[in-house]
Amino acid sequence: MRKLRQIGRVLLSFILMFLVVALIGVIFMKEVLLNANDINNQLNDSEYYSQVEDSLAAKFKTLSLETSIPEDIFIVATTDRYGMQQLSIKNNEAAINYLTTADAKYTTETDRTMFEEPVTNYVKTYAAEHNQPFDEALQAQTDKIIGEATDIVASHTTLFNLKNVVDFPQFQKARNALHVISDHFYIVPVAFLAVSGLLVLLNRKRIHRSLIWIGSALVSGSAFVIIPATVALVLKLPQRITISADYINTALRTLALHYTQYFLVVGLVAFALGIASLVGYTLLSKAKRAQFRNRKSYASNGERA
Repeated sequence: MRKLRQIGRVLLSFILMFLVVALIGVIFMKEVLLNANDINNQLNDSEYYSQVEDSLAAKFKTLSLETSIPEDIFIVATTDRYGMQQLSIKNNEAAINYLTTADAKYTTETDRTMFEEPVTNYVKTYAAEHNQPFDEALQAQTDKIIGEATDIVASHTTLFNLKNVVDFPQFQKARNALHVISDHFYIVPVAFLAVSGLLVLLNRKRIHRSLIWIGSALVSGSAFVIIPATVALVLKLPQRITISADYINTALRTLALHYTQYFLVVGLVAFALGIASLVGYTLLSKAKRAQFRNRKSYASNGERA
């Protein structure tokens, strides 16, 4: 019976170790990775929006060369950084909502109105100065230019562009998996508490011994998180991410660094709890042994008397 209990303790502690990793992971997914507010806060504290403005200026310069409309017409229309940020925030929220809500439809917000008046007025003025009628053909050409400018802004305010992948069955399977994990998030913490409770139950005669099994699981489980996070930070892996545009690199590097730091901090918290459990077990064991020796000494003295 003792061997069975010992095997049960070892097995439950082993399971608890992986539940520690799973718990850290599901909390990360629920509260960090799929948290639009967290993403937007990280981007707001970085150089992301400054680099978006620089990239927009470069794109509008190219559009100006293609259309003969001064780039200032486009740039002035997008100088409202708050407006650009609000578009980005709404599009990030839309992407996260689509990933986490089963019946959601993926849509992005654009603001065509910011270009309609300045571009149309410029074309009308230019046409009048050159004795050209602002007819349907010129109106259609103007609308096309406005559309191109709007598309440029849309691409710069949509960090997670899911339009190209929403129709892929593989993506939808991954999205469904996210829904399942998100909807059944509570299973992992409940399982963690249940396994911890079973360890306490198996050590009910000497409850303090459950601390060594729980503490060992916390320490070893947190190591699976702390070690790779530490290696990533030491080697500066998040800062090495390179995709294409500077503003995209900044966004990905900022988020990757934030996520790595999350795992390190949460892993260290779990590690500290594990060490505290082991220290608690050691102190309680010493106290129990001292109490036992005192009782034995008292009984021995009593017999002599």
